[in-house]
Amino acid sequence: MKMLKSIFNLKSRYFSILFIGLLLFSFYEWSKLAEMAEINQKLVQDELIINDSYEALSLYSSAYQLGEQGEYDNAIEKFTRLLKMFPESKGIDIIYYNIGTLYLRDALTKPLSDDGKVTAENFQKLQSAIIALEKSLVTNSENTMAKFNLSLLFSSIPTEASKIISEQSVQELSNIPIGLP
Repeated sequence: MKMLKSIFNLKSRYFSILFIGLLLFSFYEWSKLAEMAEINQKLVQDELIINDSYEALSLYSSAYQLGEQGEYDNAIEKFTRLLKMFPESKGIDIIYYNIGTLYLRDALTKPLSDDGKVTAENFQKLQSAIIALEKSLVTNSENTMAKFNLSLLFSSIPTEASKIISEQSVQELSNIPIGLP
């Protein structure tokens, strides 16, 4: 009888330890699920995500928000940093698509030159948009958004930039010393 009691006590100890371990593991998993639900809710509402555990998602979120706010250069910089940090990521075509779209949006928000043509700076941005959208299609040929933006660019991009030199460029050139030192 004594032996039976010792076996029962031993099993109850193992059961208690196992039960406490399962409770701790369940609490940990529940907290992770709650964290993911919060992140998903922020994604749905297009809110900024700041979470060190999900660095790529946080960086993507901040770049996307900057693009939505019209800070195209900063958004492009963050998306480019994301490409460098995670070159083998699953959604790399979306990152290239976003970069191309940001270049396109940035170029379209700038005024035309005095002769009614695209400025050299905007022409360069349109060329960069084409390159980024083509890279998006190389990584995922089924990206219909990239196909659409690329076809839009090819159908409307000018063949050359404006030849008129802006006043700022003339002023910058006039500051260059003439002759050898």
